Amino acid sequence: MNTIGTIDCDLYGDNFSELYFAIKELHKEVYLPNEKIVIISTYDYYKQSHGLLLESIQKIVNNVDISNCFILFKTTNSNVIEEYTYVLDNFSHDPTPFEIEIIDGEFIRHPAGIIQPYTKSNNIDHYSDTIANLTKEQRKLLFTSKNFCILPWISLMVGTQSNVAPCCVFVGETGDCSKDSLEDIWNNKENQNIRTTMLEDNPVTGCTTCIKVEHLGQQSVRQQMNKIFGHHVDQIYQGATPDFNLKYIDSRFNNLCNLSCRSCGHGSSSSWHAPSVEIGLIDKDTPVFFKAGRSNTDLYDQIFQQLDNLDRIYFAGGEPLIINDNYKILDELSNRGRHNIELVYNTNMTKSQLKGRSIFDAWKNFTNISIGASLDAEGPRGNYLRTGTVWEDVVEFRQEMIKQRPDIDFHVSATTSIINVLHVPDFHRSWVEQGFIQPYQFNIQTLYNPAWLNIETAPQYLKDQIREKYTRHLEWLRSIDTEGRATFGFQSILEQIKTDRKFDSQLFWNNILPLDKYHNANLLDSFPELVDLPQ
Repeated sequence: MNTIGTIDCDLYGDNFSELYFAIKELHKEVYLPNEKIVIISTYDYYKQSHGLLLESIQKIVNNVDISNCFILFKTTNSNVIEEYTYVLDNFSHDPTPFEIEIIDGEFIRHPAGIIQPYTKSNNIDHYSDTIANLTKEQRKLLFTSKNFCILPWISLMVGTQSNVAPCCVFVGETGDCSKDSLEDIWNNKENQNIRTTMLEDNPVTGCTTCIKVEHLGQQSVRQQMNKIFGHHVDQIYQGATPDFNLKYIDSRFNNLCNLSCRSCGHGSSSSWHAPSVEIGLIDKDTPVFFKAGRSNTDLYDQIFQQLDNLDRIYFAGGEPLIINDNYKILDELSNRGRHNIELVYNTNMTKSQLKGRSIFDAWKNFTNISIGASLDAEGPRGNYLRTGTVWEDVVEFRQEMIKQRPDIDFHVSATTSIINVLHVPDFHRSWVEQGFIQPYQFNIQTLYNPAWLNIETAPQYLKDQIREKYTRHLEWLRSIDTEGRATFGFQSILEQIKTDRKFDSQLFWNNILPLDKYHNANLLDSFPELVDLPQ
């Protein structure tokens, strides 16, 4: 046997991203028959019958594209054969098993707690060669720290009401672009304090969403961004006042939207204005439309100046596919020949044209497009939750996308609440079986606010139904979710319902019924499975 590299898992703990890069460094286009990568393990993390480290190694080998026959797995685990049989059957792309060798020594079975197995991160391979060359200290900062996030050094999010923050899940804001330029906001006191706190490896107050998501075992925005933008780690060494050189911008020019989704509000959707006035949420004199910036063209003009620097643009809104400024940006990028930039969309999938121009025409030359479709349910249920939706339009849009741009990185992003929680597994399976998505192309977005929709507050009988249904769904899903992406999300729901919070029936129905009356709808007609909810 010729050993081409040895990986000691003791060096990585539960840092499966770091383990990914260690294995990837040993990838070769061609291996000789007697060559082996030796992986040594004296521990694992358990919440099921098999270890999560073992499962993660198999998934990493799949993703890196190394045949199992070139892996020698050496472990002190005397039960490894039985465990690996399950892993091979359920997670391997290769029917040939690893070569297994049981070695002398103690084997430690750690409780997994909130640890989750490796799952492939979008775009991680795009910069993997660069990330593989990071120093040990840099990798520790990006992939081991529980507090550090690269976004404050490379990114800004601009909301529809001119609120500015490092990202879209940040709680609060760090500036107001109706008063100040993005460059002035970039290194203001608030943003400097965030960077300093992170460099000291302390939690940032505004980062509570990621903290909670990670606690539930989901992959947070922080973790995703550290992987995707880790190649910009040198920006960190500029300290608390880096140069204004954006690599990523999340732009929400205005709140123009054709839907009034139940999980949304007027700040993000102009269609929410009328019902909000009717049921007393806002005053009738409140403007229908919000537009970010100091003038009608201000935000566009500032982004225009950063286009040559950017790696990625995130388009949201409102509904980004009906906002003209987004098309103007695409045209300018095309004029500059920047067709390899990452274009990321959060869209409701109801509109594929603006003023007679197809979005597929606007995307014609761009090679790196990712779409998160905000779809919470199928058919009439979908129409209810995202009021204004015509479900047939969603299906037609997806069919056209598959036909014209099958290369687009597409996934459904389902906001999961008390209303749709029992339906989400059915929706996922239906779209897989119709060929609209692969099993892994489904993200669970956990709704935390408003509290009356949070599944943590669901009555116990409903939590029991959720547990049963999601357990069954995971039994179907695990063996076909090659990237673990969807599995991750459905498992997190099972973790979330362990939280014991009281269901406030009065608050729930006081919010549901006025909107039902305004929209001439009925919750129980669309979601009859909720008939036993206390009233």
